[in-house]
Amino acid sequence: MPQSNAVITGMGIVSAIGIGCDDFFESLLRKKSAVTSLLNRVDDRCEYDGEPEPAGLWVGAPILDFDAKQFVKPRKAMKVMCREIQTAFASSLMAVEAAGLDSFIPATAESVLRPSDFGTVFGSEIFYGSPLELSDSIRPCIQENGEIDTSHFGDAAMKQIMPLWMLKYLPNMPACHVGIYLNSHGPNNSIVLGDVSGPSAMIEAASCVDRGIAKVVVTGGSGTRIGTTRLNFRADYPMAEAFDPVENSSRPHDPTSTGVVGGEGAAALIIESEEFAKQRGATPFVRLVSYASRFVGAAGMKTPMRCKETSDTGMRSSSKAIQLAIETALADAGITETDLGLVVGHGTGDPVADAAERVAMQATVPSVPTLATVASIGHTGAGCGSIDLVAGALALHRGTVPPTRYDSRLSPEVRYNDTPSRLEGDYVLCICHNTEGNATAIVLGRP
Repeated sequence: MPQSNAVITGMGIVSAIGIGCDDFFESLLRKKSAVTSLLNRVDDRCEYDGEPEPAGLWVGAPILDFDAKQFVKPRKAMKVMCREIQTAFASSLMAVEAAGLDSFIPATAESVLRPSDFGTVFGSEIFYGSPLELSDSIRPCIQENGEIDTSHFGDAAMKQIMPLWMLKYLPNMPACHVGIYLNSHGPNNSIVLGDVSGPSAMIEAASCVDRGIAKVVVTGGSGTRIGTTRLNFRADYPMAEAFDPVENSSRPHDPTSTGVVGGEGAAALIIESEEFAKQRGATPFVRLVSYASRFVGAAGMKTPMRCKETSDTGMRSSSKAIQLAIETALADAGITETDLGLVVGHGTGDPVADAAERVAMQATVPSVPTLATVASIGHTGAGCGSIDLVAGALALHRGTVPPTRYDSRLSPEVRYNDTPSRLEGDYVLCICHNTEGNATAIVLGRP
């Protein structure tokens, strides 16, 4: 659906550089980096002894100041929420509060916002649990000679694993927990498409509003690339080398970058019809003007094994899909690149994927300033696209283009700001793409 009647009235974020929109955006303006040694993390995952090898594996952007007890309601629900679900829930509550929807929660049949008018659509991914939760069940399988006999696992697991353990890690649980708390009986869905999960969820949320099957939808995304088990499975993303200083290790569109630095985070946005926002006296942050989703299979999809090489152009991500998504979103919005004040890109530090993004941007929006949040918070998996949407909406709302943290080794085709500047233009373009060849483009406009 090309043009949208949806507006964004609330946002919330849990990131490694700030919890809440104000802290997050102020940290972007200061070019703060949360990238550090994972030895500094404060959760119960990822410990090592001695010198890490390879060093780049133990670099990431953990959230150090998140306390789920301040957000999760009811508190007992925490026992069936992994960290990614907790951050999704927290960001959703922030967004609900920012939108002034507190008085409608929980939704009732007698309220202006009935349960059937309320929806939840989230971008998600596989949530990997800590190996420590399974260690007591695995230990009886270890024989005296060191070999593993898996026949003992079933009986041990029945006794040692919490009965509701699996509920902590289901990809659909962010949408479920938020929906239960809000008493939302409207559209409820979870989109699992890697990096584009969050933007794809937002497109579906806007479609629900535009088609009149919901008045308000909470949408967002949550993910991590630094969970202990997640670190062992990197799929086809190459690993970044540890940089000196370590805070500069995440280097999107840097010709010397060798790979991706992981992070964690979540963001949520309140999407509602402009008519309903006016009816309840809400002031939108931004308008959702247009959106597009395209798929052109990356070359790596044709190979039997996923490729981590950094020299094979087109193996990860599709410049054609990115270009088509941008062109369609701009055309449906009825604007050109001269109307844009900012592009929030999806540079990750992967030389191959970043090159695909540069090709597409050079063909469509070559002169527009660009922001890369990954430089500050690392790659947050399914949370990255929603975090970028919040960054773009805040930049437009505040009329400011944040700088991107980078050193002098930057590809000349990319226009990062070194200092904050005034946002020229009435629109912001947020783009996202994954290694398979999916790409999304969303145009935000002033209300």
